[in-house]
Amino acid sequence: MIYNDPTDPTLLTDSTFLYEAGFYNYIFNSSGTIIDSVLVGYDTALINVFTPYYDVFEVVERIELARVITPYGGYYNTSWSNTIHFDVTDFADILRDSVEIRAFYGGWSDGFAITLDFHFIEGTPPRTPVNIHTVYNSGPGGFPYGNTSNPIENYLIPKTFNTAANESMAMLRIIPTGHGAGTQNCAEFCQKNYRIKLDGIQQFQQAIWRNDCGLNHLMHQAGTWIYDRANWCPGEKGSIKEHEITGLYTPGNPVTVDMDIDAYTNTVSGQNPNYIMAAQLITYSAPNFSVDASMEEILSPNDDFYYNRFNPICNNPLIAIKNTGSTTLTSATITYGIKGATPSVFNWTGSLDFNKTVQVQLGALDWNSVSNQSEQFYAYISNPNGTADQYAYNDTMYTTVKFPVQHPYSFAVLFKTNSAYTETSWNIKDDLGNTVYTNGILASNTIYRDTVVLSPGCYSFNVNDSGKDGLSFFANSDGTGYVRFVNAFGPGVLQFFEADFGTRFTQNFTVGYLLTEPEIIQESRMQVFPNPSSGDINVDLAYPIAETGDVFIMDAVGKIVFTQHFENEHNPVISADLNHLSGGIYFVRATTEKSNITKRVIIQPGN
Repeated sequence: MIYNDPTDPTLLTDSTFLYEAGFYNYIFNSSGTIIDSVLVGYDTALINVFTPYYDVFEVVERIELARVITPYGGYYNTSWSNTIHFDVTDFADILRDSVEIRAFYGGWSDGFAITLDFHFIEGTPPRTPVNIHTVYNSGPGGFPYGNTSNPIENYLIPKTFNTAANESMAMLRIIPTGHGAGTQNCAEFCQKNYRIKLDGIQQFQQAIWRNDCGLNHLMHQAGTWIYDRANWCPGEKGSIKEHEITGLYTPGNPVTVDMDIDAYTNTVSGQNPNYIMAAQLITYSAPNFSVDASMEEILSPNDDFYYNRFNPICNNPLIAIKNTGSTTLTSATITYGIKGATPSVFNWTGSLDFNKTVQVQLGALDWNSVSNQSEQFYAYISNPNGTADQYAYNDTMYTTVKFPVQHPYSFAVLFKTNSAYTETSWNIKDDLGNTVYTNGILASNTIYRDTVVLSPGCYSFNVNDSGKDGLSFFANSDGTGYVRFVNAFGPGVLQFFEADFGTRFTQNFTVGYLLTEPEIIQESRMQVFPNPSSGDINVDLAYPIAETGDVFIMDAVGKIVFTQHFENEHNPVISADLNHLSGGIYFVRATTEKSNITKRVIIQPGN
């Protein structure tokens, strides 16, 4: 066996069949005695040269593609699912051939099943990734924060990376999330900053913080889902921070990257605050196009649950466009509409640098529909800077949408304040943004009924809470309120709205768009709030006709712990004081001659 590759001494290069030389052939007589010998020489010499080398082991480099923080799943059944999308185009080259993909779950309780799908887009990216360098990767355990004997600076050390001449552009991609609650509730509930230095000079400072958890697309979770946190919200992405460093280094020369985080010392025994940190340096070739614009996202209309807080809509679509050419984008034409309807055109102007994105609010929308059916919406961008677009395959997007709810020309807003009445307000706006109705002066724990009369058109109903905790939240002392649309001319509920909505919610609706008047709710409905509760709960019922019945609350083994009767009511609201009960799961049942509804409620004393 011949190994003749000096660069890879373990590689077999050839083989041959031979006999060993350098021995004697003996000649024997008839009695077996040696009488002579002949030396067998060689005709070929093979010299065995020993080359020292190291045993070769597989090098494993873990690169984090995405991070999702799981929600408080106490209200979700086992079939519940949620989908979140990430763009991993920059990692395409390392996702080829044989790659091990690991989905790590590090949460509480029984966990979540994870399904991972890759969707491939043929074509040319705006710029071609050349190299990916891991700067920091803490793994799921995180880097310790505030530990004086093992400070986070031991891990966030300067790293130097070589660049080639063709690596003319580069970006730092960072996913930092804080966890654990020591002194000052760090790292999860305190706002800290990181700083990025390149070759010893500070270039960026970034807050590790999310201040919009009250706008989470997963409203009404079982825990403190509205609390702002260190760059994450329950059920949301760990926010990805992107820092473009093109022009801050010289291609072909090394670049040193260093991260620092605000100083902090934890003095709470038994607490171990940490930051889960993933940071990559991604280098690219020069942009592949000079004049190119892409349709990056359709936020509304869109039936994706991730955008449910402001969908469906009846007018003014919201999209995001991106400049994918090296020339600053200053104008573009956006054509949009419902498939089969008359298209609309919006002429955008602005100043958008390469690889930057901007949201654009479009104008009127022709639905060409007289029924509440699914439709297909499209948006198409063209004519960037008044010239031909150099790459057509990123110009168009489609979404599946639904027509918004229809309400009668006149209805009443039934609004009950909680004790924090100054925090919450509501308004109705037309599709031009004009406020046509709003609440008046409010008092605490009071029910208001405001009748509205609207002309045919498109409207939005907006409820805002400056305290970011809605009208009902289990972990505050604000009490409970509610809001709904009811029939202006008699009994009946048109629509319930979630009281545990966080910061705000919007419902878009139409008046007079359909051929028939909408119907009042025809089935019996029940809401229980707050849920979970510290002991005081409200049972909100709506019946299509006045009914007589009973509300029962039972513990997990069926023992009745509360009961109340109601007589001939369309919309009874039952308040129950359960503060004397131990924590756990209870069941609320409303029974009448025509219906039987059961909801689950969680009691958490002391919250």
